[in-house]
Amino acid sequence: MRRLALCCFILVCLVEPAGAKEIKIKGYVTNIVSPTVFEIEDYRITRDVSLVLEFEKDEEGGNVEFHPEELRVGTLLEIKGDYDEKTGELRAKSIKVILEEFKKIKRAALIEHRPTIERGNSGWVGTFFADGQSIQVDPSTQVLFKLTKSEQQLQKKEKKELTSTQNPSDEEGFSPLMSLDQVTPNTFMSYQGLRLVDGSIRALRVEFQRNEMEKGEAKTWKGLKTSIKPPSFVEGKPGELKIAQVGKYKLVPSEEAQRYIRELGDRLVPAYQKSLPAGDPQKIPFQFFLVEKKEINAFALPNGIVVIYSSMFKVLENEAQLAAVMGHEISHAIQEHYWRQHEYHKKKLMALKIGAAVGSIWGGRAVTDIANLIEGAVRNGYARSLENQADRAGLEYMLDAGYDIREAPRVWKQMTKELGDQPTNFFWSNHDNNTTRRSYLMSELRMNYSNVDYSKLEKKEEPYRKVVSLVNSATLKTKIKVKH
Repeated sequence: MRRLALCCFILVCLVEPAGAKEIKIKGYVTNIVSPTVFEIEDYRITRDVSLVLEFEKDEEGGNVEFHPEELRVGTLLEIKGDYDEKTGELRAKSIKVILEEFKKIKRAALIEHRPTIERGNSGWVGTFFADGQSIQVDPSTQVLFKLTKSEQQLQKKEKKELTSTQNPSDEEGFSPLMSLDQVTPNTFMSYQGLRLVDGSIRALRVEFQRNEMEKGEAKTWKGLKTSIKPPSFVEGKPGELKIAQVGKYKLVPSEEAQRYIRELGDRLVPAYQKSLPAGDPQKIPFQFFLVEKKEINAFALPNGIVVIYSSMFKVLENEAQLAAVMGHEISHAIQEHYWRQHEYHKKKLMALKIGAAVGSIWGGRAVTDIANLIEGAVRNGYARSLENQADRAGLEYMLDAGYDIREAPRVWKQMTKELGDQPTNFFWSNHDNNTTRRSYLMSELRMNYSNVDYSKLEKKEEPYRKVVSLVNSATLKTKIKVKH
């Protein structure tokens, strides 16, 4: 009996090593080592084969079958267990599977390129890259063209004159896609499909629709009037950026640093956006500003105003990481996230001022005191889906500009070092912590960018360090002058 008790004691010690502490993390699987060992970000998770997996309650009421052997890169998990900081091993006591990637995926995105699919006798076929995803289309996929709201109104007026044979639409406003000439860059694509093991999406339905500026959206743009008082670069006096309904900001008095931010932002704006004619209502007149702020933050407005806080330079390590932050913000404007969020929760968001809806993506306080407004319908899965989309699009913008996209997840590593892995309070996001965001980007890199030649991509550390010095010097001078 004594031997048996001794053996049991030794077994317990092996399961719960000295120095281990119980933690809880939520993140996307970034690597599968074996059926019982996998990774989430820097955590190496081990689980006993007898551990029964838990499942998030399906609010939609649908049944999704899942087996432990189906665990794969990109699966979202919530894990509680004993963590050994020395080895990085997390021995799981409980694992909850969030089944969002195993359900039917329903998304919408503004596409930058015409899809590379072909129309045959039995339907459209091909694989194309859009929304940061590899999307497969086969003859069973419904490929449709949808009229805009104004086009649908016009169609209703003409409908009495059309016969059923002249109108091939099965649904109001929809018709089969007849030619790729109907699809151009800056077209909205809605798609539904199933995630495959390799990370690609087998599309069940794809809809294309021309992008048009709606009246409410145009009104939002006009309401964000901006006035700029340029800094005195010679005297080192900050300028002022004033945005109606949003706030006032001190512009960093460094001409070179401001130019650096503008040029970096311009490199990240997609080529199709820059090529739109000046009079096109869909052309976003991007403006990039560097402002003095202690908070670690950045934000974008629907009309293309992008603001970077000076404290970002204290956290980030290189230009590629700054490009990840700015690309993410640019995407919020291009993908029309504010307007889409507004329309999704139209009744509940009508009372919110635009200042509250601007949002703080990178932490700290928002443009206005939105902390008290982030509640109810705003903090939901839809908001997080927009945040994830901004991450995916940001990777595309980085890659097109020649930056090492592996630096995107490192942004959140740096954020953890600076702020800890604390719960975030972002308007557009209900991500639980930095681990969740970093692991999402890491899983995206593994699933959709495995063939990238990283030897041709840059981090650009030297020019970045030079600007860090300029920003520090400019903001220090401002503080000294304020004290006097």
